[in-house]
Amino acid sequence: MTINDITMFLESNNLSQFLLPFKIVALTISVIFIYAIIYYNIKDGTIIKDVRRRTMDFLSFQRYAPPKSFSSRAKEISALLDDKKYKKAIFQTEVLFSELLKRFDYKGNTLLEMIEDPDTPNRDSLKRLAEIAEEMRKKPGYLPELDELDKLYSTFEDSLIKFGVITDDVQG
Repeated sequence: MTINDITMFLESNNLSQFLLPFKIVALTISVIFIYAIIYYNIKDGTIIKDVRRRTMDFLSFQRYAPPKSFSSRAKEISALLDDKKYKKAIFQTEVLFSELLKRFDYKGNTLLEMIEDPDTPNRDSLKRLAEIAEEMRKKPGYLPELDELDKLYSTFEDSLIKFGVITDDVQG
């Protein structure tokens, strides 16, 4: 078999007709994956809110991004957790997320009202935070289990990353 024979085989109609179903299957799978990526990004909602925020930033010529105070407050909350001042950390976290959601145009006066939007990142964790804070206001001696607090604060880091308050390398 010579190079000319190999070239003729690769350029032949028989090979093209044989590979056509494989090309169609590969193209179909690619389209399905692209559709799934777009669907889940729209369902997540953070991309839509980020695009809206960036558009408003561009059109209004003013800073619309979260101020640096949010990231410094997140560090303060982390320090409170390290010092085992859980009550103060919970209340400050509730205030931080309330102000952050207001900044991103979520509607409502309280954290519970603002997280009614199904596009809110880590909505269940934020709802649990509001419930814990309310319980602590009613019963001053109440403190949830440390395992639950640990899980909540790890999801809060994810929320802060999605909102652009902190970056992956600044966590903790």
